[in-house]
Amino acid sequence: MSELRFENVSVRYGHGRTAMTAVDDVSLTVPDGEVLGVVGESGSGKSTLARAAVGLVPLHSGRILVDGEPVPRRGQRPLQMVFQDPYSSLDPRMTIGASIAEIMPSGMTRRARAAEVARLLELVHLDPDKADVFPARFSGGQRQRVAIARALAGKPRVLIADEITSALDVLIQGTILNLIRELQAELGLSLLFISHNLAVVRYVASRVAVMHDGRVVEEGASADVLGDPQDPYTRELLAAIPRPIRFTP
Repeated sequence: MSELRFENVSVRYGHGRTAMTAVDDVSLTVPDGEVLGVVGESGSGKSTLARAAVGLVPLHSGRILVDGEPVPRRGQRPLQMVFQDPYSSLDPRMTIGASIAEIMPSGMTRRARAAEVARLLELVHLDPDKADVFPARFSGGQRQRVAIARALAGKPRVLIADEITSALDVLIQGTILNLIRELQAELGLSLLFISHNLAVVRYVASRVAVMHDGRVVEEGASADVLGDPQDPYTRELLAAIPRPIRFTP
């Protein structure tokens, strides 16, 4: 995989006096083959940062780089994103196999695409024989697995996951998080993992950045940031967790 770097990134909505700064001069690095968890409350700017990386919102200033080169806005994208809502991220008019194949690089034969769809479905622990089934026949957790397979079909150099478990119940959250950990270990994924849940971030991320009001207020190794937080806002987030949540493999 590859390194993703945000350099002094700012994102603003609106113009003039009514403009709102959603991301304010953020610099972060997702190291090659590691998971950076970005955590913060709703409105902290974390999802806007992810959307800026894949070109869904324009930058006001700064740069976003993959392996030192600006992220291209056309052609084969080096970044792929898995979104929060598994029910709206897949086209209900397309079979899951067609949705996955749609993202694959051009030039592949029909047989090669079918074989790759089967491989990716197996990778996310879904039956390859279900490739011709429509999303409505799948549960939320299964759809999120399809969405992960679809993102991987684009052969991204960095994967971005934006609150991918927040719409799922706790038991299903655990299975998706275990899948993410498994894929990260097996594929060496470079992963930007966005969540409001510190327990989730602690489970999957080797590094953590805490965002508040559009800025990064603390960043470092997960064990350091979550074990001995230095910023008052990080301490508030940790104190707000009613009890430890553990996801077991």
